[in-house]
Amino acid sequence: MDPTSSIRLPGRLVPAGGGHVPVRVRGFVEADAPPGALPSGRRFPVGLARSQHDVVKVVDGDAVLGYLPEPWSRVVDFELWCCEQAGERAVARAVLEGVAGERDLFVMLSWRRGGA
Repeated sequence: MDPTSSIRLPGRLVPAGGGHVPVRVRGFVEADAPPGALPSGRRFPVGLARSQHDVVKVVDGDAVLGYLPEPWSRVVDFELWCCEQAGERAVARAVLEGVAGERDLFVMLSWRRGGA
């Protein structure tokens, strides 16, 4: 069994299909990594939320970990809106990559065929 398949995600997974394209989170600071994020390469849940600036925030509880690039924010915007309407928290799988002190945060996303 794939160890990442047993991750319990507390909300509606975005994208609904699970996603598999690692998208680098802008503005991420390694010192702000959630405790469950280590070691590198281990997948863990993060929240996704729309912001007033038309970019998607990547969050861990109340802490903002960073932001999706604008093109990806537009790709997942409708799914996030649907989550808001349903009163569900939007979550995604994330992973830290790199060596200590130089890690980047990636969120696993996908896009609709013929879309972005």
